[in-house]
Amino acid sequence: MRININLASQKYEDVRIFVSRARAATAILSLFTLLLLVLGWFNYSGSRNSSGRIRELQQKINVLEQQRANAIAVENMPENRDVTGQKNYWNRQIARRGLSWTQLFNDLQKIMPGRVYVISVAPELTTDNQLKLKLTIGGEKPDDLNALVKRMEDSKKFRHTLLNAESTQKETRPGAPPLHKFEIETFYIPAGQGQAQTASREGL
Repeated sequence: MRININLASQKYEDVRIFVSRARAATAILSLFTLLLLVLGWFNYSGSRNSSGRIRELQQKINVLEQQRANAIAVENMPENRDVTGQKNYWNRQIARRGLSWTQLFNDLQKIMPGRVYVISVAPELTTDNQLKLKLTIGGEKPDDLNALVKRMEDSKKFRHTLLNAESTQKETRPGAPPLHKFEIETFYIPAGQGQAQTASREGL
């Protein structure tokens, strides 16, 4: 009679399966690490290029700012003040004549609520050649006037709309509702500013 005796100190295991799985896991980890390295390199390269582009643009901005400062210094020289004053005057006149009253009232009409109307308009050209309007608006209800201010703030034609004053005036006609007035300041951007306008223009 034969008796089989296992003299091994540990339980038998299939090592080949373990080794094959370990190799597969190692290969996957290596591939993943390589992918991370490639992505990291592209990210570093892109950041380096962006930083270089930012530095280049900043240098150009600094040069332009220096040129602008030099030009302002030349304009402010005592011997050039008369020429600078004349240039600024004619630039204002050209810009003022660029305002089309017809276009302005058309733009206002598009955003004007019912029972609201323009009492007066006073255009003004700022020192940086922006067209500023001082408007007196009348209406029967303050809510309608507030709606106009909101529409002007949302419009592409008007910027930085500011309500300066509000007043109420009693009508002399019997039974007529009181008249509410708003004093509004806003910056107006004419149609085709900076380009040739096809609409007819009316001078101030």
